[in-house]
Amino acid sequence: MGAMLSQELVLAVAGVLAGIFLLVGLAQALSAPRRRRRRVRRRRPGVSPRRRAGEGARGMAAPDVAPAARRAAPVFTPRARPAAPEAPPPPVSPVPPLPPVVAPAPPPAAPAVGEPTPSARPAAPRAPAVELPVNECFGFYERRQYQAVVATAEPALQRALGETATAAPRAQDVAKLWSVLALSRQALGDEEGALSAFEEAVHAAPEEDRSAYQTQAVALAAGASRRLLERAEQIAEPEERIRGLRQAMGWLREGLAASPGDTELQSGQERARRGLWASYSQTAAALVQRQEFHRARRLIREALADEDFPSDRRDQFAELLSATFTGEIGQLTASAIRTLEDEREREAVSFLQRAEGILSTMPPDAMPAKRREDAHRRLWWGYTKLGMRRVEAGEYEGALEPLFHALKIGDVGPERQQETREALVRALDGVTDARGITIGQLAKDGDRSAAVAEAERLKALMRESLERGLSQQELSSALSKAKRVMEALERAPEAG
Repeated sequence: MGAMLSQELVLAVAGVLAGIFLLVGLAQALSAPRRRRRRVRRRRPGVSPRRRAGEGARGMAAPDVAPAARRAAPVFTPRARPAAPEAPPPPVSPVPPLPPVVAPAPPPAAPAVGEPTPSARPAAPRAPAVELPVNECFGFYERRQYQAVVATAEPALQRALGETATAAPRAQDVAKLWSVLALSRQALGDEEGALSAFEEAVHAAPEEDRSAYQTQAVALAAGASRRLLERAEQIAEPEERIRGLRQAMGWLREGLAASPGDTELQSGQERARRGLWASYSQTAAALVQRQEFHRARRLIREALADEDFPSDRRDQFAELLSATFTGEIGQLTASAIRTLEDEREREAVSFLQRAEGILSTMPPDAMPAKRREDAHRRLWWGYTKLGMRRVEAGEYEGALEPLFHALKIGDVGPERQQETREALVRALDGVTDARGITIGQLAKDGDRSAAVAEAERLKALMRESLERGLSQQELSSALSKAKRVMEALERAPEAG
């Protein structure tokens, strides 16, 4: 019994030991693949070192692909080789399989002639044409509901302007609608709007219908220009009359462009021209008489710029233009003299500067020589009077600039220039006396640097006076005084 128990105990211990050895072996077997997986991850997935080293020998160059593409590449499978002694297979890597690369599909075959291209996009659906209310607007026009025509036709035509090139051709309907819109605008008194609408009708009409619309436009132009002429000739206000006549001229030009030989239109154009240029002349002369020179000049230039301006009236209008310049310069200089007498010197200077600006910007042929001389004399007298007034008041420094300005104005005659020169000599004598006293006082106070600076200013003034037209003989008194001031300054002892 005891021997039997000992034998069973030995078998049990042997079984436990065998199980322990079996477990250890399994553990060692399982640990080897894990170490293999870590080594694979350190290499580029899918390409073994043998593959990279052997590709050049087999003539297969590695493609230059982006990193993302390389990551998507499949695992390389080597070609079959001659039989070799069997070797134990390596442990299987647990790396999951990557998705296969799909080869690009071959390009489709070219379609046969006449067959539609499968890849061509279907044509865009044609935009529906805007509905044109032609019959509705003609009904409004026959019932004299002109405002209803305008309110209905204008929006529809504006929408039709945006139609694409694939829209259905409706030139006849478009031209009809523009035509009835033109007639309605004319009935409402909108002559310019009617003319514009008829231009659109002629432009939109088909070639075979265009002559009919041109005939209608000629009839409309003849009637509109006749009414505008009669109305303009009854207008009392000159500039309003000019505007009416110019509107009539516009209608007549449009009608003659469509029918150059129409005698009624030619007669109306001649009548409008006579009235227009006569109105320009009368209106400009009236504005000059009322001393509204700026308005008159604008009106005259407007007439001269017109392509139909008659050459036989050019001298008359040039005379009127000249009168606007001389009249305005005379008005400004008279205002300057008047404000000087009222002791408003700043306003006087402003008037003189404006007058001089007009004279300097005036075209050379805009004023006859005699009138230009008269304008120069007026300016000269304004600046000379301002300078003399300041000399009389003992404001010698303030008198210099207007007197020098008057001295440089030409075409005033030697006697007038002599008057300006004498006033300048008096002013320079007064300035030299005043600055000499200042220089002496500065030297006496010991401020020699300030005294020297003031003496240099006085010397510069003497040089400038000679450069601006005064002679050395005219400046003899002022130059002698300045010389004595300089000598006294040199003799003065320096401070300290």
